[in-house]
Amino acid sequence: MKRFSPTSDSGYASLPIVTGLAVMFTLSLTMLFKTALINREQAAKSQLRVDYRHREEALLRALIATFPEKAIKCMKANYAEGESYSWSNIFADAVALSASSQRLSSEALQELGLEGRFSADVGDDNEQNVKSWITSLTGEPGKVTPGTTRYSDVFALPAYASKVPPLLDANEMMQTADSQRPIVSRQKRYSTQTSDLLADVSIHPTYNLIPYPNIRFGYAAPGEPFVAKRNWWAFTVTYGNTTTSVARHYVLSLYEIPSQMPIEASTFASIGTHQNGTAWNSDAVNIEGSVYGSQLSISGSSYGATRLAGRSGIEMTTSLNLGGVIVGSDFDALGERERLQAERRSEMLPVALSANSGRLTFLPMPTGSNYLQRSHSSNTLTAFENYIAGGQLCTITVEATDMVSYQDQTPTQIRIRYYKIDGNIGEVVLQRDSNWPTVLEPGGSEVPFQTELTNNNRSCLTFYPSLLDAWLIKQGGDGVGVNNSIHFSVDPSLAPLNVRAVSSPPTADDTCIIIRQGKNLTNYVTGLSIVTPLRVYVGDDLNAIAAPNPPAGSGMSASNAFYPPLSIYAAELRVGTTGFNRPIEHHGQLGSLAANSSSIWQPLDMKSGSDDAVHADSISADLKPLRSPAELPPIHPMNWLVVIEEIPQE
Repeated sequence: MKRFSPTSDSGYASLPIVTGLAVMFTLSLTMLFKTALINREQAAKSQLRVDYRHREEALLRALIATFPEKAIKCMKANYAEGESYSWSNIFADAVALSASSQRLSSEALQELGLEGRFSADVGDDNEQNVKSWITSLTGEPGKVTPGTTRYSDVFALPAYASKVPPLLDANEMMQTADSQRPIVSRQKRYSTQTSDLLADVSIHPTYNLIPYPNIRFGYAAPGEPFVAKRNWWAFTVTYGNTTTSVARHYVLSLYEIPSQMPIEASTFASIGTHQNGTAWNSDAVNIEGSVYGSQLSISGSSYGATRLAGRSGIEMTTSLNLGGVIVGSDFDALGERERLQAERRSEMLPVALSANSGRLTFLPMPTGSNYLQRSHSSNTLTAFENYIAGGQLCTITVEATDMVSYQDQTPTQIRIRYYKIDGNIGEVVLQRDSNWPTVLEPGGSEVPFQTELTNNNRSCLTFYPSLLDAWLIKQGGDGVGVNNSIHFSVDPSLAPLNVRAVSSPPTADDTCIIIRQGKNLTNYVTGLSIVTPLRVYVGDDLNAIAAPNPPAGSGMSASNAFYPPLSIYAAELRVGTTGFNRPIEHHGQLGSLAANSSSIWQPLDMKSGSDDAVHADSISADLKPLRSPAELPPIHPMNWLVVIEEIPQE
């Protein structure tokens, strides 16, 4: 029989080691499984956040798309209460447009056994439920918290203090209505000076100098001061159900932006060439800042412009240097846009289309030929019609009510209406051979309105800006600080056999307007605007003398040359009244009232008096944006920029 040594028991000593290894492997597998579960949960939460972000983006883009139309409807209804443009309806339309309510129904989730689980499908199968996610900052469904002084206590809370724009002020009724429907009105104004308002609000309460928002659309550079008013409303969106909800706070801003860029139009603007194909003189043309057009075509150089902004398209014949960035016609192509952004280390490019710019819309207000007209009864116009009006806003009206004859449209009687010192309307009727002496007769040199013929025998009413202030005061009227905008027209109703109705565009038989002796406009401290559906001739130098200093509170440096703001909106504009080819030198801005994108506007096609020719070799232009609301003329077209931004949270 074989006998075993005691040392042979050493084989059984390995059992504890095997057991220990088995436990270690089991624990390791358990940890790996737990880690996998944690990673899976984190992945689910990450996917949930991604889907929340997609839903958020869709909802906010839909809100941007629906909001301007609703704000305009409210203005057309004179701000009266109405369900179709209430905030509740605005949110409902945005929810429907963004499909935020599309998800698996609660019945389907129950059948699949998925109720109570994490879901990346953060919609809600009931639009009313989705709409209930959107509240004011104080939790009121279907309302917002307007950025006005009545709600200053809400914005003083730690969650919002120093994180929101300057507040606007308005009467109590308007501020109450603003929480229920969007109110856009000139009566909403700045009342308190803050660091974001660079001009004195006591002098410039309606439009101030504020920073341009940090957005991709380059009407101006992000952070750059520009002239505007920022209407805004704050609200909260709680995405998802109670177990997986995410609450975010937003500011919806509507910037009211008066037209102010060197070249700006709501039509197709052709930059760099005249209508006859001649190129602009690059040594005589300089553009500082941005160029905006509904569509732009840029030929040759950028002429110093640092930004191009279009609504639907920008064409270039060659690559351009925009503020040190070389940009080609393929700037918006996939890959090229990203290359430029990587090169600049910024999403903000010097060329952009509002149609491709995400959470924003840029909307020029309607102009066209209607901008030049004026209704005899402003009481019949809606708040929106008055808001977008040009001629309707003029403080002085000059109407030709009788002419020499139907063939000779030289005025023999004009009716002038103006504001008196007491705020009422004054009226003077000037009649030839009665109380309207000619310039050669005693007292005629003091009257700011006379008549003459151009070199090609066009009948004209002549306006002398230098005489207007003294003449108004003599008539008991207020000075040109208030009476700073003039609408010229004809009224055939009193003498239909002599007075022609104005054609559009004006014909050679229609009367015209000539501006003379307007070289020094420094007494027009609030500017001068001329609006007319007639042809206008600039008879000699106009606004060529700078004021001694920029106005107090303008936000401008004392070293800046300041010329009183001047705007002329006419059916046609001519420089000079004869066939003499005189040099044309323009400083400031150029714009077009044309609203038809199919028409082509050439900004430097300035025509002479009698031969209607464009003399390219005699045109020079130094074009710059407004630097202050003090440079804003009394009459100006308007743009809206609508943006949504999130209020930062801790």
